[in-house]
This record gives sequence, structure tokens and C-alpha cells, in this order.
Amino acid sequence: MKLAALAVAASLLACAGAQAQQRETVTFESRQKGQPVQITAEIYWPAQTGPVPAMVIHHGSGGISDQREGRFAREMVAMGVAAVVIDSFKPRGVTSTVQDQSAVTGQDFNFDALMALKALNDIARIDRAHIGIMGFSKGGTSALMASHEQLIAAAGIPAFLRYALHVPFYPACSVQYHKPRTTGAPIYMLLGGADTYVGAEPCQTYAETIRAAGGRIDVKVYPDAPHGFDGGRPYFVATGENYSQCVVQQQADRSWVERKSGIVTTGADGKPIPAAQAQALSACRTLGVSGGPNDAAARQSMEDLKGFVRRHLQGG
Repeated sequence: MKLAALAVAASLLACAGAQAQQRETVTFESRQKGQPVQITAEIYWPAQTGPVPAMVIHHGSGGISDQREGRFAREMVAMGVAAVVIDSFKPRGVTSTVQDQSAVTGQDFNFDALMALKALNDIARIDRAHIGIMGFSKGGTSALMASHEQLIAAAGIPAFLRYALHVPFYPACSVQYHKPRTTGAPIYMLLGGADTYVGAEPCQTYAETIRAAGGRIDVKVYPDAPHGFDGGRPYFVATGENYSQCVVQQQADRSWVERKSGIVTTGADGKPIPAAQAQALSACRTLGVSGGPNDAAARQSMEDLKGFVRRHLQGG
């Protein structure tokens, strides 16, 4: 899909290093439960004028915050990297999916991440060979799934255009492909050892599957760190949907089975089985989600991220 609009905002924001920072809004087409929708992303530009590397930043179920997405954007700009913050909620009239993850499905969220990459290809100021993606929780999942060739091909992304780096922060690894074929770009999963929202084990297990299939993936677990370890304050939502025990795995015959219940949710013919899906969810889904800051993990993960950016987006 072609870039729909590119409007330069008049305001200048303060960024790290006390440099003025230009901010632009890019709009691109995605989908919402089968219908087209225009999604927006804010581009925060560094001072450099030539083509620059870019890092796409995708928020989680709670939406965008200056404390998290804004802070990471400022850190990227200070390094000379354009930060592209996707807003997958506001254009859809959604403020949160904590209590209803179906308000923006995982498939549509993942699609946003791929359509953002396609939109950035049309911007001459971005070095299209050095675009990375990072995300938090729901956005961490999209950062991971944007490495999967079957999803990239289904989204119609040109063969020459791929993310050069994937950094998922505490993603949900609840959908696991059989012998997943990734792009070959490096993936770094950063997980909390005390995460009870999505859990660390499913991602550790899936990383082994990706690695066995030839993918480049490393996992780092920060001890005692909960979900949202880089956030601003502790939280607990009693009615939040918790899928930490739900893992749907593709089988060799291309069917899908929910791991805990053993229920086949999609047949080998690729057709979903709605009644079975509902039964599997009732068996694995619980209510109650929590998380909060861990200063040590927040500091170290930021330094780790900067190291990945220098190595893979800046050639350091």
C-alpha cells in the first residue's frame, strides 16, 4: 500500500543531549478486523540530515506513554537513529486492550508493524537497509513476529525490504509456528524472570524452535524482573486477560494445537474451529495481570538495546 500522508508537525521537542528534534507524522493503511484503517506513527528525527537508521517502537496493551515509548525514542534520537512510534490504538478508537485483547487482535497488531516498514520505505531520509523494530509486551510480540517470512509474504512486503533488527521486550509467545522461517535478521528477546503476565518459559521454548530452524535469536532473562520492568509504577488489574498459560503450536501437518488442553484449534486444512478455540481459551486463560518497574533490569536493558543498535543498525 502506498504511503497515504506525510505531514510535518510544527512543534519542536526537547530530546536527550538538549538538541532540537523535528517530529513528523506518517499515516499508512492497515486493517481492523477485516476492514481498512489508517494507522499513524510519529517519527522523531535526529540532527543528521543524510539517510539515517530507524527504530520502530511498538507499544503494549496499555498504549503509548512518554515515560516508556517517549523515553526510548529520545534515547534513539540521541544515538543518531530516527525513532518511529506506532500508535495502534487511537486510530481504532481504542485506549487499552488489557481487559479485552480482541479489541485489537494480535494479527492486526502484527500487521501494523509490517505496514509501518512498508511506509518507511517511501521516506528518502531513512536508510531502508537499517530499520529495526522493538516493542513492549503486545508490541514485543509484533517485533518478534515481524521476523517471520510467512507473515511478511502474506502482508505483501517486497522481497528487498526486511527489518534489520528485532528487539522484543517481554513479548507473548503464545503463537508458535512449526519450523518457523525467519528473515535471518538478529532477534534479541529481553524477558523478566518474574513475569507472571506472559511468562518467560513460552518465549524461551519458542526461541529454541526458532534457533533449530536456523533463526538468529538470543534470549536474555533479567532475574527478579516482572512484566513491564522498564515501566513507571507497579500495577495490578484483576480483570485483565492473562494468557501466560495459553500456547498454540503449529504441528507438522499444519494444524494448530493449544498446548495445555491438547485441543486442536485449527485443522490441517487451515480452517479455524471456533468451538474448539473457545474451549481451549476457557481452559488456559485466567484473569489478573500485574507488573512494575525493576531499576536494575530497566538500566541494563537500555544498555543492551543500545549495544544491539550500534552493532546492527549503525555498523559499530
